[in-house]
Amino acid sequence: MASLTELFQFLDSQNPSARHLALQNLVGHTPKSSPNRHIFVPSSFAGTNGSGGGGGGLLPGKRKEGAEEDERKIKALRDLTFLCRDQAAIAHDALSALVNLSDTLAVAKHLVDQEFLVWLVSYTANTTSPLSPLTSMLLSNLTSHASLIPTLANLTIPLVPLPKSKVYPPYFLPASASSSSTTHPDYREPAFVPPNEEVGQTDAIDIEAIRALVQAFEDGASEGVKEGKGKRKGECHFLASVFANISMAPSTRQLLLTPRPPFPQPSSAEPSEEDEPLLSKIVVYTEHPDTIRRGGALGCIKNCAMDRGSMGWLLASEQDRVRLPSDPSRKVKGVDVLPYVLSPLMGPEEYDIDEMETLPPTLQFLPPEKEREKDTVLRMMCIEILLLLSTTFTGREALRNRGAYYVIREAHKVETDQQISDSIERLVNLLQRDEGNDTKDDHVSELVKGQNKSSSEKKDDEGGSELGEMDVFEV
Repeated sequence: MASLTELFQFLDSQNPSARHLALQNLVGHTPKSSPNRHIFVPSSFAGTNGSGGGGGGLLPGKRKEGAEEDERKIKALRDLTFLCRDQAAIAHDALSALVNLSDTLAVAKHLVDQEFLVWLVSYTANTTSPLSPLTSMLLSNLTSHASLIPTLANLTIPLVPLPKSKVYPPYFLPASASSSSTTHPDYREPAFVPPNEEVGQTDAIDIEAIRALVQAFEDGASEGVKEGKGKRKGECHFLASVFANISMAPSTRQLLLTPRPPFPQPSSAEPSEEDEPLLSKIVVYTEHPDTIRRGGALGCIKNCAMDRGSMGWLLASEQDRVRLPSDPSRKVKGVDVLPYVLSPLMGPEEYDIDEMETLPPTLQFLPPEKEREKDTVLRMMCIEILLLLSTTFTGREALRNRGAYYVIREAHKVETDQQISDSIERLVNLLQRDEGNDTKDDHVSELVKGQNKSSSEKKDDEGGSELGEMDVFEV
């Protein structure tokens, strides 16, 4: 073990070969299964105000020895964060090591300093970053620790608009600098040369990190990316888990539900009816080929469905508008999650014409090769979302009026998992029961049917309960 820790001194060597060789010999000891993993993990109190008193009843000499050991470990972790910006081969190993180690809070809390987080988000969102899948995994692991989520949720990164550029994207993220990525061809570094007036380059503005990540997530699913010919390098599937983690806490969930102008316009731009929540860009991937991406999308919907205050956004159809809690006079687009939750439960079955007409338009006349979601966890998640939406009369009526019963009826016929079958039967009981005066009063006041009609003004108490443990990943 002593020989391994001696390699730490080479992580900040001026010689790239020495850095790479040391890292190659260390990265294999970072997975959870490694018996030597503890050489990287500081004590729980390391780096906090209480570290001086750490060690409880230990003798002063032992406390000093433990503090010095923690300092070595923290420095090694800091060196790894700098190596993430090194040559591609070195950066790959450094990121792999941090992905493996960040599943523990004792390590993760030393990776969320402002400078590194700004770089991490900027690099992930940069379209020329080949290691963005790894940085997405690291962000996913960091946000799996509930206490660290606000740090990312409140983060902003610098963005330089290039509105007249003919090269996508029409902006550049200057904090993304690394040896493994390239700068925008139309960007000019103001410290050395004048801004590029031909493309309208202006001073950097601060943009919310979460918006930049959602844009990267959306671009990652665009045509040609998987083959290396699309809008960006890296599909960034693991960002879906980042959004699911953020949506767990009521305090950060609103980031996904607040209407935003099109990226990269600042949030301070003049409000428009075309503004839409970030969640609407995420939910469309509930049937994506990648399991992580569609699982994260369903996770976001489920977490938001736990909050009665979010019900208006989730139920609004294309013709409906949602009353904005921060400005009740403003009515904005919702998300309309029902088609994206029902579709994974549908297969090639045929419906009677009168049943078909009640379904959302995108779910009518599906092709005979349509496949039902094969992952039992994700099928169960779809049913759980529908159960959560059924906790209000507004939600039950939306499900009834849009054919949810017919979909789950057909799904129940072919379901092989007993737990899912039982949950479907609970859902059917909710949808098919008679509504009394006490249940009919259970409206969601934020939903405005159409443009002019308004529903009951009864106030709902906002609340939410978190899910179980968040997933962490290894490489």
